[in-house]
Amino acid sequence: MRDIAVHCTTFREWPASVRYAAQLAAATQAGLTGVYIGERRSRPAGPPLLIEELTAYAQDELQQAMLAGRAFADWAGQLGVSGARWQVAIGDTGDALCMAGDWSDLMVLEVTGAPRKRATLTIAEVLVSGATCLAVPEGCMASGRIACAAVAWNGTVASSRALHAALPLLRQAQSVVLLQPPSVDGDAHRNRSPLARSAMQHLAAHGIAVVAVDYIDGDGELAAERLLAAALEHHADLLVMGASGERRRGEHRFGRTTASILQRSPLPLLLRH
Repeated sequence: MRDIAVHCTTFREWPASVRYAAQLAAATQAGLTGVYIGERRSRPAGPPLLIEELTAYAQDELQQAMLAGRAFADWAGQLGVSGARWQVAIGDTGDALCMAGDWSDLMVLEVTGAPRKRATLTIAEVLVSGATCLAVPEGCMASGRIACAAVAWNGTVASSRALHAALPLLRQAQSVVLLQPPSVDGDAHRNRSPLARSAMQHLAAHGIAVVAVDYIDGDGELAAERLLAAALEHHADLLVMGASGERRRGEHRFGRTTASILQRSPLPLLLRH
């Protein structure tokens, strides 16, 4: 993993998600790009003097954001990141993050608010664009160094993409546990394509040993509850999973299991659509 980008929602401080991205970049010797996105403001209505003041304020905010690059690089350098970069964009947040994701191996995003719905819509938009996302819960104290990673795999395209995208991080982990449905390698998959591989096979082919396999059944919120419980039981620092979902009426919506885990998880989540 060479390029990690992180969405910085502010340039005056560095929240937990930005710290996590910096620690992860240092641990994997990857480059780090901080991305700050300012709103595109329409010309305000009102008295000329008020309009002038608001315009000057917006220009000053943008100027300060652009000058924050040195502070970001110095702060990231203290955490062990060499050559951190800083990008400022103006416009739609989703569009800008999708573009940043095109140039990165991993896009780190913060899951904020209660019940986190607005943040998950942005994550869905970035995932559908083809990026690999790492969703960090607001205030998460996890370190970017991964001792144990849990991989949720159910044979779907999304879960296989997520597993493969996570390989650089799984190699860094001290232990990897696999969470899968009881039937994924059983009778229900006897007639699958000879090109298909199991998660165990793929991980072994890349030199990654699985220390435990837990079989998780159920779907929707029940599956989410059991996956999180299993990951926490193994003291996992990271949960890797595919993000199911579809586009409806111009919006990107997650499946019930993915949405429930995003709403509840105290762990960082590596996601791929």
